[in-house]
Amino acid sequence: MSAVESRPLLPGHASRRSLTKADAAYAEIRERILSCELAPGSVIEQESLAAWLGSSTTPVRESLRRLAAEQLVILPAHSDARIASVSLEEFQELHTVRLGLETLAASIAATKLTAADVSRLRDLLAAPEGVSDPVSDDRSGALHRAIYAASLNRTIIQILDSTWDRIGRYRVLLARAGAVPSCRTREHEVIIDALERHDSDGASRLVQQHLDDTFRVILPAAADALQPYA
Repeated sequence: MSAVESRPLLPGHASRRSLTKADAAYAEIRERILSCELAPGSVIEQESLAAWLGSSTTPVRESLRRLAAEQLVILPAHSDARIASVSLEEFQELHTVRLGLETLAASIAATKLTAADVSRLRDLLAAPEGVSDPVSDDRSGALHRAIYAASLNRTIIQILDSTWDRIGRYRVLLARAGAVPSCRTREHEVIIDALERHDSDGASRLVQQHLDDTFRVILPAAADALQPYA
């Protein structure tokens, strides 16, 4: 089996027809949280959500418990449920997790990738047709996810999948502020070159440098973008 595998997307509307009511409600609510349609820190109106989903409140409550376990929802004991807030502190913490685990994953992936895997990584960097803005251009995200998935370490993949989901909300908020960085293709190409050479130390070092440089650029913009939610 190839080391490079695509990460499954959230279920689309068509596929959700085969889900249970609870699973469909979970997928819909989760998607609205990750897209910030349900704003960070906002109170969750369970009856309104149930009406929007065309269901009772029972699957909504079950979904909120699952989302609370993912740290996307807060369920206080004696007050209304809320969408998890965002903060500069959390953004920095998520970067720290990415920095540690993606560098490790790249080091491991360098020992496993085949020539066909490397070719698929390069294909991910190909400029998509009809996409010219950094908000719609997710080549960078797709490549990073493919690299850490290629480590085949299930624990690393699970933690980074969750981390990327939580970072996704910050990317949406940065996009609204016009501060999403463009795909830094050359830096990614150099990382792939190291992976192709099976250079574990080099791949790890280059991923670390790339993540640190990107974070340094967007941190000031993140502080401004998150201010309304402080």
